[in-house]
Amino acid sequence: MNYKSSAELKAIAKEQSLGKYGTLIGANLLILAIQLLVSGFSTVSGTGSILLIIINSLITIIINILLGVLVSGRAYLYMNLLYSQPVATADVFFGLRQQPQKAVTIQALFVLVDFIASVPAQLFVMRYAATRAASDVATAFLLLGIGLIINIIVGLIYSQAFYILHDFPDRSAKEILATSRRLMKGNVFRLFYLNMSFIPLYLLGAITMFIPLLWVSAYRNATNCAFYQDLIATAAGQQTTTD
Repeated sequence: MNYKSSAELKAIAKEQSLGKYGTLIGANLLILAIQLLVSGFSTVSGTGSILLIIINSLITIIINILLGVLVSGRAYLYMNLLYSQPVATADVFFGLRQQPQKAVTIQALFVLVDFIASVPAQLFVMRYAATRAASDVATAFLLLGIGLIINIIVGLIYSQAFYILHDFPDRSAKEILATSRRLMKGNVFRLFYLNMSFIPLYLLGAITMFIPLLWVSAYRNATNCAFYQDLIATAAGQQTTTD
């Protein structure tokens, strides 16, 4: 299969983003501000009882799922960018108008997997608070690592879902997730490597007052969208050849 290399995808992202970083960074900041604002007003204060922890966890899960409409809007923004369409910061709200129920359903998969994968480690952290046993700390770290791996794998396999939602809005959430899984077959490591290649830029941004991270985030999002564009174009080419 003639997929583009990571360098080619990054070059495409850079070219399409020229002169538009202000809009892209503004959109990312807007999403971050909304997430922080909603999270700040959504927790129940009080003593650290088990019931309170459960309530706050449920609230956090629900909010993160609903915020899927913003993730959908961000995908729409970067798709407009890569397909040479006009882009605006307000594009992040497009997910509220375009199949919001499907965006929430897709987001629910990521949020619930993240929660379930983190529960075992959290339980051992709570157990350590009572026992102070070193074995509980070691087990918690082990389970945390396993949970992280699960999260990464699921995130990669279904990473194309929000893009597919905008390209094929008539498909159900289940069909969209299945399409992402099919597109990513044999491409999981490619996307993993692509995202890992941004680590040096993130580290550089972290040691230079963090401000460059705004550019790095926009650059990575554009590159990930270029990855989708390459995937879908290659899949369409294969279908044409088969027919």
